Amino acid sequence: MSWQRWVQLWDRKEDPVILAIVRMLVAAVLLYDFLWIHHLGLVEALFTPQEGGGFPDVYSRSPLPELYRVLPGTAGTAVAAWTVMVVALVCFGIGFLTPLAGLVIVFTSAQLALVLPLGDRGIDTLLRNVVLILSLSSCGRRLGVDGVLFGVRRLAPAWPRHVLILQIATLYFCAGIQKTALSWGPFGGFSALFLILQDPAIAAWRFDWLARWYPLTQIASVGTVGFEWSAGLIPLVYWFRDTRTAPGRLRALFNTARPLRVWIALGVALHVGIACTMSLGIFPWAMLALYPAFAHPDELERARRARLRAG
Repeated sequence: MSWQRWVQLWDRKEDPVILAIVRMLVAAVLLYDFLWIHHLGLVEALFTPQEGGGFPDVYSRSPLPELYRVLPGTAGTAVAAWTVMVVALVCFGIGFLTPLAGLVIVFTSAQLALVLPLGDRGIDTLLRNVVLILSLSSCGRRLGVDGVLFGVRRLAPAWPRHVLILQIATLYFCAGIQKTALSWGPFGGFSALFLILQDPAIAAWRFDWLARWYPLTQIASVGTVGFEWSAGLIPLVYWFRDTRTAPGRLRALFNTARPLRVWIALGVALHVGIACTMSLGIFPWAMLALYPAFAHPDELERARRARLRAG
């Protein structure tokens, strides 16, 4: 019976509209990131080997990226790779040849990460995983050109959305358990966020005045770690929801209280707060771009119908 339930879980079908929304948001965030690199005039500097006038010491490292194994180590190659990435992101965003565009994004991003390892942030690794998962889904057949060319797909495998949720939960939980610095705990006075906001390399503004509100930063530090640790319960929340007819007080409590809604609200507040107070690039917006994955397509449809009735 357990094996049968496991197969049924991964064989479910649903409207891929939620995946399409995530696809568009992720593409928009990454496109902004690469256009900003161009705006700063850093395409050649960041992605051209030193021999071609750039910053990376590509040819002194092993393995050599396929990009420069096949093409010359010039600024023209760097610009070509950037252009391919931008075109692929546009195609991915509008849902045109989505699987192909997604695979091009993953491969090009991985190559640029090998060219400049110091520029490959954790959020870049996460988004490569997300784009790969989306490339294996039917997200381009909803809210995309592929739906016009090849037909809209109203029902598709639900497993890509489930994997995205598992990816998000794993990321947060691992981030929480890896916060081992004393400043995140009682021996460091829960001073982590206060110290972070005093670092001019991270803080978006001057936060000297926070010394007067130090207890609030301590509460925020505790809340951040607690929020991330609690992500480990997300699979349990979904399991309780899926087996709501089974007995158990804890299951009934979870299904009645709906803690996932509170957790999502806290996550949105966390990342909006990060975006307003820290200079961490696309990180907060990229994380928020993944949050629609928590919504079931049926919930979106119910909200649409309720809005129509209200109107």
